[in-house]
Amino acid sequence: MPNGLNRDKRIVLITGASSGIGLATAYTLASSNSHLYLVGRNKDRLQAVAADVRATAVFADLADPVQIGQIAAEIERLAGRLDLLVNCAGQLAVGRADELGVEAAERLIRVNYLGTVGVIHACLPLLRRGSAPVIVNVSSVAGRVAPPYMAAYAASKFALTGYSHALRQELQPEGIHVGLVLPGPVDTPMVRDRLGGPHYPLPPGTPVLTAERVAKAVVAVVEQRLAEVFVPRRLAAPTRLGSAFPALVDRMYRRISGSRASRGSGSAAVHGYPGKES
Repeated sequence: MPNGLNRDKRIVLITGASSGIGLATAYTLASSNSHLYLVGRNKDRLQAVAADVRATAVFADLADPVQIGQIAAEIERLAGRLDLLVNCAGQLAVGRADELGVEAAERLIRVNYLGTVGVIHACLPLLRRGSAPVIVNVSSVAGRVAPPYMAAYAASKFALTGYSHALRQELQPEGIHVGLVLPGPVDTPMVRDRLGGPHYPLPPGTPVLTAERVAKAVVAVVEQRLAEVFVPRRLAAPTRLGSAFPALVDRMYRRISGSRASRGSGSAAVHGYPGKES
């Protein structure tokens, strides 16, 4: 076997592992009988994480198809197979759709959706050699219900959600499980300064999650081979209701906007593209 890796050790690839949910997932899985391959753009942060959890760092920008191919080639060379693929890499742009424009929309589709599709496509031959292989895609509640000022982000996550459900059905006969994690707002560097702001409104009672809580949901998807998990689970019912009746979502956000205006908060500058890697 390449690099002398034991067949009993699970081979895991995590994208977006230099911060946020990907980072938390790396630490959560580090204690398991696994060898982790961590993908990210920030070399200094990724190297530090990899050293801490005794993983292999693979530097790549998922907006570049050539670099995506190099990820799979590196795992082929070093391990020869893949047992678990966790796609956490993502970017965010918030603001009025007409102000963010086409550039932000293209970037988010390229990273959040096409980047994930590219990694899966490149890694499928490796997964087919794996043991009980699993793919986990981290989407968002915004991939089911689109908040205002997140048009480009929601579009990329809606695409990822649909792709994941279709892929699960296609790969199931091969024994490859595809699971989807849909978290609500998560306290990560990507969104921390925006939560509750004019372009990231939070409905009353909406919890702000830790990245570690989402990482535990990733593990649950793997261990129980779940198709879809909302984090927290209590968001499942209102999200599905809002998806079925979008006018309810409109009404809720109008109420939030009216409440903010009555407090005289005004508006703020757009927090826009480019986003940070999650």
